[in-house]
Amino acid sequence: MSPARSPEGVELPPGGTAPGAMGGSARFALELRDVRKSFGKSEIIRGANLAVQAGERVAIIGPNGAGKSTLFNLISGRFAPTSGEIHLHGRRIDGKKPYEINRQGLSRSFQVSNLFTRLSVFENIRCAVLWSLGHRYAFWKFLADLDDANDRTEQILEMIKLDKRRDVLAMNLTYAEARALEIGMRGRWRSASPSPAAPASSCWTNPRPA
Repeated sequence: MSPARSPEGVELPPGGTAPGAMGGSARFALELRDVRKSFGKSEIIRGANLAVQAGERVAIIGPNGAGKSTLFNLISGRFAPTSGEIHLHGRRIDGKKPYEINRQGLSRSFQVSNLFTRLSVFENIRCAVLWSLGHRYAFWKFLADLDDANDRTEQILEMIKLDKRRDVLAMNLTYAEARALEIGMRGRWRSASPSPAAPASSCWTNPRPA
């Protein structure tokens, strides 16, 4: 596919690939195919094509009004595309609800981080893990005794590369570290090992350098 451009002329990376067994190329973590979005008679996204491999970082850059936020909203499920396809690890996600997309492995972080700033990195992740594992807060339970939650938290810290910052308060993290922590908290962590339920792909809206 040839590169697509936003209404303001911002070129997006090409993403033409042969479809896999599930409709998209499974070798791509995220793939957009001729995605379009119109609001009334105004076409905001005009045939966006994008292919992101696992572990790859891609930036969508453009001036205000170029359609960047709209594109993120389409990928994360806030908006449904007018036409085109969006694939996550080979499976179509366009038209699905945000929570359904999250469960398939995509998490989104916004410009303003939402963290428990007076808790440590470890404690922030454990708060998210406790709920996903089915634990409920109770005065007669000691968190230190919940081996499944604590072990899973350690695994997640290694996955998001914050294991060496586990005891640092969230308020003392760099901006980039805070974003990584938020991505870790937004995953769906029921599995005992990394799987599509974990945030294998992530979208950052308006990230800033640390």
